[in-house]
Amino acid sequence: MRRQDKLRSLLLILLILFLAANINGINSFLSVQTDRTVDFGHSIAVVPQAWNTTEELNLTNQSKTPHAITNEYVYIDHWDDWPEDHITSVSDGKFASMEDGGFEVLRMENKTMSGVPVSKEYFTNPSRDNNVTWSHVGVNYVFPKEDTNYAIQVHYFTSHDYNNTTFLKEVDDRIEDDMSNIHNNQYNGFFSGIRDIFNFITGSFNQK
Repeated sequence: MRRQDKLRSLLLILLILFLAANINGINSFLSVQTDRTVDFGHSIAVVPQAWNTTEELNLTNQSKTPHAITNEYVYIDHWDDWPEDHITSVSDGKFASMEDGGFEVLRMENKTMSGVPVSKEYFTNPSRDNNVTWSHVGVNYVFPKEDTNYAIQVHYFTSHDYNNTTFLKEVDDRIEDDMSNIHNNQYNGFFSGIRDIFNFITGSFNQK
């Protein structure tokens, strides 16, 4: 293959990679925003149908951030600029600091949700597992998106819910929708794409 043909092929590949990496931003630009949203940090999330913010319901004392969302059974908190893109002892330390009464990891999973690698863990706050409260289980999701790291926590539900695969799938489906609608207001798809292309090219040369 001639050098000119190789260059054309490389440019075509880079264009496809750029469009694939920024398809969500392109769709957002072309669509009209009619959803209710909630701001957190420098990011934005959509409030689902039949859900509310804790501010609207005067339930901020039940959430861990000022602008959580709830269906009045579970609460969903969001954080951007999370210190890592997957769960290690660093994340566990931050999550544990939010729990009065203890923090114990039940199990961890790695999966892909909304096209993004997600580190996920179920946990319990033992002090909430009593004859009065019952709801003591939560689940954390940590993932990278649009040049920042995010953490989402769903809390709290019961042991019965935790052992109900249908309930857990509904939670995952809710979070997958949530992830697809989270956007970093500081994200610039063009410059991020240029950086990815530069890293791709330099990586290709380094492999030779």
